[in-house]
Amino acid sequence: MANTNTKRIQISLLLIATLGVMSGITVVSSLPLISHTFSDIPHIEFLSKLMLTIPSIIIALFSPFAGHIIDRWGRLKPLYIGIFLFIAGGSSGFYLHDFYVILVGRAALGLGVSLIMTSSTALIGDYFSAEVRHKFMAKQGMIVGFGGILFITTGGLLAQMHWSYPFAIYLIPILFVPFLLKSLYEPEKHKHTEDLEVEVKLLPVYLTAFFVMVLFYMLPTQFPYLIVNTLGGTPQSIGFVIATAMTFNALTAMQYAKIKARLSYMQIFSATFALFGLGLFIISQANSIAGLYFATAPLGMGFGLLLVNTNSWFLSLVPAHKRGKASGVLTSSFFLGQFASPILFEPIVSAYGIQGLFFIISGVSVLVALVLFLKTRKKP
Repeated sequence: MANTNTKRIQISLLLIATLGVMSGITVVSSLPLISHTFSDIPHIEFLSKLMLTIPSIIIALFSPFAGHIIDRWGRLKPLYIGIFLFIAGGSSGFYLHDFYVILVGRAALGLGVSLIMTSSTALIGDYFSAEVRHKFMAKQGMIVGFGGILFITTGGLLAQMHWSYPFAIYLIPILFVPFLLKSLYEPEKHKHTEDLEVEVKLLPVYLTAFFVMVLFYMLPTQFPYLIVNTLGGTPQSIGFVIATAMTFNALTAMQYAKIKARLSYMQIFSATFALFGLGLFIISQANSIAGLYFATAPLGMGFGLLLVNTNSWFLSLVPAHKRGKASGVLTSSFFLGQFASPILFEPIVSAYGIQGLFFIISGVSVLVALVLFLKTRKKP
């Protein structure tokens, strides 16, 4: 019975993990079509990117409060409220065709994801020991990768029919809410106490989470415009290229527990930034959509480990009494990076183009990888 309950809990948390990836990339293929549909709105190409990033800034601003809420109310009530907001806000673009009203729906989606991600991260720490957690994080990375493939491919196919159809995908969580209600239980509450030493230890994790997401969100915010406007592709080709990268993402994440048994967190980060830099360099030199596929392996492999490694590193450092608040700050760091990505990179895109941006950031990524490699070599 215990094994059955553990499997049901793991399946539930894996289903919840798909909501995080669903929150953004589902509508990536619709962005160029949205900008064409609402072309009468000034600066619509930039504003259409806010379909992805508005949820991110809401999550970034609200997640620290979400952390306090789950410490006070427990993990499950905020989780289910978050899922309701996710469904209602995320699907709004399917039946509301006013651009600015849809942005409001995206904000509601952000509130939902904030509660979902903060609660689920704390639950992983509450339910599992360190050894089980590494194995679970590998499964989670795999599911997120394959979920990304499913949602980005389906979103691309639906966008071919109408730009609003991908928003209907946000209704899917209705199907598995009953299973969550039967499988998850409220963990024992831990009294929250302030601990400055822990906060100092977690600061590098938060900064890494921000930096990782600034880089990660280059793909959904810049890739569609490179493929459609520069390389002459279609919304469907956006989905296929990103889905190919997500395949490598999932396959690599599956091996995380084995990799972590041999390498430290910093060694894994060094390898992943090197892979990411290689992938970006290949994109910067591509002159056809076919050329982009050569970048999907290093990009997918890099991100297959980056997000999993960051979460695992975080959970190894945070004590039980800090999980709620700290999970909120971590979620905030991830999504502040998502929101900041197109804003930070817009001046570079304006000056050098999207491929110029990828070339510059590829150099930055390789430099980071080298610094981390030299840092790990100094340690005995």
